Formats: sequence, structure tokens, C-alpha cells
Amino acid sequence: METRADSLSVLVIDEETAVLSFFASILNANGMRALLARNGNEAIGIANRGYVPIDVVLTDILLKPDTAASDLDSGPELVGRLRRLRPEIRALYMSAHLESEVIRIELMDGESPSLWKRSDYPGLIEAIRTAAVAPLVRTAGFGPH
Repeated sequence: METRADSLSVLVIDEETAVLSFFASILNANGMRALLARNGNEAIGIANRGYVPIDVVLTDILLKPDTAASDLDSGPELVGRLRRLRPEIRALYMSAHLESEVIRIELMDGESPSLWKRSDYPGLIEAIRTAAVAPLVRTAGFGPH
């Protein structure tokens, strides 16, 4: 299935409404459809709706307890659950536990990581577009950064 870069659907998972609104405005301004979930259960609910396309999932590497489904504590675990429903989903992982002005977004399926500075919206959009068309390569772990 070919994905058009200007019509991507991105599932963003974050417990903070302000963060979800921020990502929604960036994605919508760039012609992408933002699907928003405040926790793992909401994300799984969206994925269960077969008629809603999901090209890329954008989530934290580590989930806060109130963000995860009851038995999940990491973004990769959540993406694994989502891939059982939608095997074609690509994923980008964020971590705010780096320098205060940098969020690391990593394509954890074998691609090299890219850094996204909060003011670098084109970098975020490019990372999403790259993830959407990258071949899926299953890996067993995170590997070195």
C-alpha cells in the first residue's frame, strides 16, 4: 500500500492535552491528519476502528503509568500491541529526558535517530514522512544511540 506524504494519519499519544493540541496544530498545518490519544487504552481503541487509517504512531519511549494501558509501560510495548491490530503501522518515539530544548525522535525499526528541536517543525514533519515510507524491519531491542 503506497502512502501519500501529504495525507498521512498520525496517532499521537500523550497524557497532556496541551501537548496533543500542539502536535495536532503542526500536523494539520502540514496536511496530515492528527489522531489524538491521552493513553494506551485510547490508542488501542482508535486502532480497533478498522476504518480509521493510521500510518505513523508518535509516542514517548517511556509511558507514565496513567498513559499506558494497564499492562504496558513503554512506547515500544504499546506499538507492539497496536501492530497486532495494524501490522503496517510505523512508529516514532520521543523522549523529553534529554536536553531541555531537544526531543529525540527515533525510528526504532532499524533507522538512525534524528533530533527534533522544538522550534524545528520541518524536522518533525520530515521524520514523520520518513517513517511512513520506511520499510518495516523488526528489531529485538533499542540498540546503542
